[in-house]
Amino acid sequence: MTKFVLILFMFAVFLEFIPRYSYATPAEIKDELKETFSDKVQADPKTGKRLPLYQYGYQDREHSLAESAKNIGIVYGMTWFFYPIVQPKVFHGVGGVKNYGRNFGKLVFDQDEPFWNDFVHPLTGSQLYLLYRADGYDILGAFEMTFISSALFEMTVEIFTEPGSVQDLYQTPVLGTVLGFGIENASMYLLNSGNTLGKIVGHILNPATLLPIYEGRTLIIPKLEDADKGAMIRWDFRF
Repeated sequence: MTKFVLILFMFAVFLEFIPRYSYATPAEIKDELKETFSDKVQADPKTGKRLPLYQYGYQDREHSLAESAKNIGIVYGMTWFFYPIVQPKVFHGVGGVKNYGRNFGKLVFDQDEPFWNDFVHPLTGSQLYLLYRADGYDILGAFEMTFISSALFEMTVEIFTEPGSVQDLYQTPVLGTVLGFGIENASMYLLNSGNTLGKIVGHILNPATLLPIYEGRTLIIPKLEDADKGAMIRWDFRF
């Protein structure tokens, strides 16, 4: 599961550099910003600190049952797509199929090292949680979706190699959500710091913010009129 999540977000970073359909292309936005700030320094007049061009956050919204089922299906389908890639041996010969039938419906307390159960699985769960948060689920909704996704993988995909793990069923979503909540707050602070290094680290911690489904980014363009200084926010919708 961990390898799958890593591959998924490497693919997400690749997608970030592919032009997307929107009302304004990245090049048009950059040209507009150059013109807008051609003779201005984008900095806080009081502190002198550089101001960010984007505000990052989360836009929680309601999801229909059909939309949630589709999202679960997409993540579940991608686990089936990537699992043979990261575990090629399980599909060689009939051993994998025999293991699948023998392990299906079975739950055990695995004997994995604490590194895997107490660190790797919660880290994996945290990235699933952040993936659903990026798609507009609130904290509880993201936890529920993470629980379903991790349970489906544990009970219907990973059993090609081993029976379902009791520890993984709760540690991946529960500890993953706790860790994900901490990563969420740390990454939002860094992404909104106005610091280039902070933004890079923020995206590394929370790579779901690079995905096209991320709904919480807004473009900020300060007003430049002397008589009416302030800031306005323009939504940068991406489809």
